[in-house]
Amino acid sequence: MKKSNLKKWLFTMTDRELYYKNHPEYYNSLYDSCESKQLDNRKVYVFKFNEHKKKNDLTPLNPKLEIVKHSRYSRIPVHIHDYIELNFVYAGTCKAIVRDKTIPLQCGDVCIMDTNVPHTISDVEDEDIVINILMEKSYFTASMLGQLSSNSIISDFILDAISHDRVHNRFLLFHCQDSEKLIPIVEELLCEFYEPSFCARDIINAYMVLIFAEMLHHFQADNSKESTAAHRNSILDILKFIEENYQNCTLQKTATAFNFHPNYLSRLIRKKTGKSFKQLLQEQKLNKAISLLANTSMTIAEILQEVGYQNHGFFNKIFKERYGLSPKEYQLKMNNTKSIPQLNRQI
Repeated sequence: MKKSNLKKWLFTMTDRELYYKNHPEYYNSLYDSCESKQLDNRKVYVFKFNEHKKKNDLTPLNPKLEIVKHSRYSRIPVHIHDYIELNFVYAGTCKAIVRDKTIPLQCGDVCIMDTNVPHTISDVEDEDIVINILMEKSYFTASMLGQLSSNSIISDFILDAISHDRVHNRFLLFHCQDSEKLIPIVEELLCEFYEPSFCARDIINAYMVLIFAEMLHHFQADNSKESTAAHRNSILDILKFIEENYQNCTLQKTATAFNFHPNYLSRLIRKKTGKSFKQLLQEQKLNKAISLLANTSMTIAEILQEVGYQNHGFFNKIFKERYGLSPKEYQLKMNNTKSIPQLNRQI
């Protein structure tokens, strides 16, 4: 397929799109035949790759990959799926509604979803073209993953997504409006997908690697452009979150709160503070513990429960390493002096 024909095909309004446009109240009852489940106290539909493939497959080229143009003016209910989905705004704008949060997307933006993220796409009208790339987890072979940058946010995301023992509720946003390469690469991918040539499967896989590489390039460029003040504000917000939620705070919960991948958040904290997430959390718990020892009549067992430690021996060890006294010794000293002693804090 030539690119000129591709563009004409993408922008030509289909009969289905015209019907949706002229009947904005229309809701496709076929969605009600899909499996549904309760997630976060709400009903969401479950879209399955094999069912989608049977209904929309234009070519048997790759049974683990499907590429479709999002139907303009369609009303798609909030759903999750059993595959990884990449939404690319080829032209115009749209809105992604992810976990009840509305995210405006512009031409060049990319949103990649793991399997258990409640979402939908809305406000796709005449001049808006959104390309949906659906990938089964098994699409990502060891060979393909080897071509992606190691220790990158994309490779981390994919490795987590194909893992069986992770919580699959993450998504990533990439702002690639300034990319001069991404749209041409996507166009080449679409041309090859809909009119495959010799060795088309290998060519398509190569284009997918190029797309991921370009997304990563702009992610890193966006980060490098952020001002020092923006970074400072970001890390201060993260530290405040840890301080306020230290009792049951985890790296995953913190990453979710700030829409970060856990591995990225871990690297950001290390870069900005010189300490790991675990060290920061431990310091906050110890700060709270010593305040309770100094200013309340709570027992050490009660303080352990309050700050979220289960292991008495471990708490004694890290407390003494930091302050030079055991919790019991510190408490006795406080009771005798009625004032906070100057402790030899070991770094």
